[in-house]
Amino acid sequence: MMPSFLYLHGFASSPQSQKAKEIEARFAHRGLTLHVPDLNLGDFTEITLTAQLQFIQAEYVDRPLIVIGSSLGGFLAVQLAAINPLVEKIFLLAPAFEFSRCISERLGADEIEQWRTTGTLEVYHYGIKQNLPLKYNFYVDAQTYDDRALKRDLPISIVHGRRDEVVPFSLSENFAASRPNVRLTPVDDDHSLGNSIEVIWDEIEKFLNMIVRRCL
Repeated sequence: MMPSFLYLHGFASSPQSQKAKEIEARFAHRGLTLHVPDLNLGDFTEITLTAQLQFIQAEYVDRPLIVIGSSLGGFLAVQLAAINPLVEKIFLLAPAFEFSRCISERLGADEIEQWRTTGTLEVYHYGIKQNLPLKYNFYVDAQTYDDRALKRDLPISIVHGRRDEVVPFSLSENFAASRPNVRLTPVDDDHSLGNSIEVIWDEIEKFLNMIVRRCL
């Protein structure tokens, strides 16, 4: 059975992100459909990783999956692969490994406490280009997820920028170091990977060719 191809966008982003649209168009040019769901789930303020995973599970459970994940979408792809044996391969773009720890370090203890006390944190949403409130439960829920949950040795490919100041490149290095099933491709870029689309597509084609040949 031909797998479905799924793209999971990043935190405070949308299916209209530059990478999502570019990769979707290249899939279409090849005659393949790339599904790009909106992980804001209609209300960014209320989202949690659990709700996002439940949504993905409910919508894409009828066939094998090849999942591409960007930033937080990459972390979600890892969590999905840990619980769903239909996920055959995952391709990660600057994946947000150690997600809750990165939030804690980025905000600091005082801002985390203010978030807990007030109940919401103002977050700039790149999809609609304005600040939106995000409930503290997002952070509480995120703390229940860990990169180490993935025990399967399915094929994984990662493209990560060495100049990433949002999610350190070292996190992908650490993830790949003890996993022979992981191919890590470093690029001279930042978190957006905006200058690396050709490298990304070359790596995606390598990742997909075996699948396409197998399913024809």
